[in-house]
Amino acid sequence: MRRRIIRRNFALTGLPVPRYFRFKLGFNLARALFTLILPGALPRLLFHVRLHPRSRPALDTLRGGRSLLLTAHIGNWEAQAAAWGRHGVPLLGAARPLKGAASRSFLAKLRARHGIPVVTSAVPRAALRHLRSGGCFGLLWDQHAPDAVRMGTFFGKPVSLNPLPGFLLARVPAPVFFGVLLPDGTLRLVPLLAARQIGGAGWEAREEILARRYHRVLETLIRRHPTHWHGVLHARFKTLGAYPGHRN
Repeated sequence: MRRRIIRRNFALTGLPVPRYFRFKLGFNLARALFTLILPGALPRLLFHVRLHPRSRPALDTLRGGRSLLLTAHIGNWEAQAAAWGRHGVPLLGAARPLKGAASRSFLAKLRARHGIPVVTSAVPRAALRHLRSGGCFGLLWDQHAPDAVRMGTFFGKPVSLNPLPGFLLARVPAPVFFGVLLPDGTLRLVPLLAARQIGGAGWEAREEILARRYHRVLETLIRRHPTHWHGVLHARFKTLGAYPGHRN
């Protein structure tokens, strides 16, 4: 089934399928998992992580006050979260809980071992509380959120977006950044919206600008590092119709 999803995602995005794509993607996924599981693997990886020089001002903002950090299913996002903590960012992340109780417990222990704080329930309330206390809240902004009313454009195709970023920013204006840990170990922050651009009259139009800028950064990353785009395993374009062999 995953093969069909991958094939359809590449067809819809119009991207060429890299040679040995599934093997390379599987290798990168396995490596990301083993850096969490193996004792000492993630600290050794993070020792080689370096901040991109142009991201220094953005990092100072993340350290010093409320901010929203958006990322995606590209690269090692768990290692990215741990790296921001090592750089002094008061980060709280959001994640969907895994279905199995044993899997949830195992992942929670791994995240605790590496200092990755994550909330999986009552997320909006926890996020608002964290932002109001001056922290940085981070989440993977998915391209398909069931029953979402906010739409975006991803590789020229309509996608439904998680409304949480707009909900939070309408109540707690904060600067917004795209964060990613690149395959070569570079931590990169890209400013998306300044705090002064958030809230007030015309906010709905600026929220559309936020979605457009976010997807522009993500599309650039995917074109440069297609075998590190783990989101290709998921049905990203359900608004265009059902995926072969996939539940509606």
